Amino acid sequence: MDSIGSYKKKIAQALSEKINLTLREAELEAQFIMQYVLKESSSNLIIKRNEIVLKKDIANIESIIRQRLDDSPLAYILKEWDFYGHTFQVSRDTLIPRQDTELLIDIILQNYDLNSPLKILDLGTGTGIIGITLAKNFKKSNVLLTDISIKAIEVAKKNIEANCLQNIHCVHSNWFENIDNLVFDIIVSNPPYISIEDPHLKQPELTKQPQVALVSHDEGLQDIRTIVGNASEYLSKTGMLLIEHGYNQANKVKQIFTDNKFNQIEQHKDINNKIRVTSGIKI
Repeated sequence: MDSIGSYKKKIAQALSEKINLTLREAELEAQFIMQYVLKESSSNLIIKRNEIVLKKDIANIESIIRQRLDDSPLAYILKEWDFYGHTFQVSRDTLIPRQDTELLIDIILQNYDLNSPLKILDLGTGTGIIGITLAKNFKKSNVLLTDISIKAIEVAKKNIEANCLQNIHCVHSNWFENIDNLVFDIIVSNPPYISIEDPHLKQPELTKQPQVALVSHDEGLQDIRTIVGNASEYLSKTGMLLIEHGYNQANKVKQIFTDNKFNQIEQHKDINNKIRVTSGIKI
């Protein structure tokens, strides 16, 4: 019989060898699988690493692994994923939360006092991870989530309910279409930014995710142009716009901000030292 620690290593090795994950990615997935099945925190798994894995748990783990080896994304198998230290429900109608997107949260936390009564707009919210995380941190603020997908909005609402939040609500909207005349201190978005010709779209992980949340025309920049081109109308004086984008789009996105007369334009690097977020202040 395997201990928790040794069994987790076996899972990581199998995932790394059979579905072309890096060892780090495989170790992370093995960790999530063990946490999910054993209903333990990451710290408890370390404490209990020498305990034996029960037969019933092995059966559940192996069922998950079989689905994973069939190229089903782990988040869709588990129907949940972690983001910024919290677990969120996901579905096949939403993108899988990514660590890269946590950079948006970091930037806002660095620039605003937690006690500020901010008005925040999260455009294209998907599971709601960005807006909900901000609502949890800025408890005196009001947060509005929008998405073009009604099914995504339904998932976001479930995550709001799970977090017992009162300072946040959702609107079905294609970007600013149903926002009316509201004004915000912060507008944040992780929009579709992958070009329709991008070969990465053929990767199994991406083919299973909703293409409407991934792909944009004009070399992946069409939706970014729409957001930046209209944001000033919905920003308060000195309001901030933040957009996540591809690592190879930094120069073009900065030019889009410049063309739309944003001030104090900054570009921010992720943990891999790639520029993944551009921000600007309304003049």
